[in-house]
Amino acid sequence: MGDMADSDIEDALVADAPREATPRDRRREMVDKIVLTLGEFINDLDTRDERWRASVGQLVAILQTMSDSIASADDKTFTAIMREAALLMRTLKERQAYFSKFTIH
Repeated sequence: MGDMADSDIEDALVADAPREATPRDRRREMVDKIVLTLGEFINDLDTRDERWRASVGQLVAILQTMSDSIASADDKTFTAIMREAALLMRTLKERQAYFSKFTIH
């Protein structure tokens, strides 16, 4: 899987945001989509690795709790948080792809 540029990630996350939405509303939508995506990753993670599931679950809980604060953050802070979330999602996808090679279907 190739690395996505930060603008590609943001474009993908806000693609269906209403045009009349405020920047804060669009940011909140992005955070909500990340929470949903990470929640799906939790369901797909290998159940034998509870440490990974717990770690991602804790991150999802933090993002849910702080979603308003994240959406209201200054541009630099918001961008840094989104970049880290995107990195985590890429890492989880790569990990999932790697371990799927060893799964018997």
